[in-house]
Amino acid sequence: MKKPFLSKLKDVFSADGRKNKSAVANGILLVFTLIAIFILPIFPRESINFFYNVTITGIFVFAVFALKKHHLFFVYSAFFLSFLVWISFISNYNLLKIGFRFLNFIFLLFLVASLIGQISSTATVTVKVIVDSITGYFLLGFAFSLVVVLVSVTFPNAYNVSFSERLDSGMVEPIQDNIYYTFMTFTTTGYGDVVPTHPVSKSLAVLISASGQLYVAIIIAMLIGKYASAPSKSK
Repeated sequence: MKKPFLSKLKDVFSADGRKNKSAVANGILLVFTLIAIFILPIFPRESINFFYNVTITGIFVFAVFALKKHHLFFVYSAFFLSFLVWISFISNYNLLKIGFRFLNFIFLLFLVASLIGQISSTATVTVKVIVDSITGYFLLGFAFSLVVVLVSVTFPNAYNVSFSERLDSGMVEPIQDNIYYTFMTFTTTGYGDVVPTHPVSKSLAVLISASGQLYVAIIIAMLIGKYASAPSKSK
């Protein structure tokens, strides 16, 4: 007797079935994240749309395999967003693009929280734990870059430069600008060439910078605690 589709799906994404694939998936998720942040911004603006869609789809798909524990809702959300990003690519409907950014932000926040939970539940510091820590950091910054665009769209004078002026020309994401500003704020570097000028964008800047520092502090505390307790556990 054949198993129902949902039963097969549960078997595929069960912890036992994904145990050997998890480490590889975490590494690939990190690669896609690094591409989104460091490689995509240097692409020519006329060709960035397609590669942005490929990269963000890769993040969605491998996020499912990178987590030990998840709900089917998370799996369905990942594939739904993968479908939605390509609809946004085909369509020039700006409201759809804005809605995608918001849903993407929520998904990435859930993913980062899941990675932190996965790190905290691991007894020792392994390569996979370190990869998860790095991935979570960059994904959190990437998630905030989406909010920066949403604020720029909602409040046209929120920054001294516009992150949304190319939406009408078909840009899926003004990634060359918002990634730069977000991570300069996230890392508290702040060169001062892009500054918030609206109360909402200023509050967001405080949230971004505080979140970056808190993430580093929490993860370092976790890693040091696990490393310090490892010898006593092995006795």
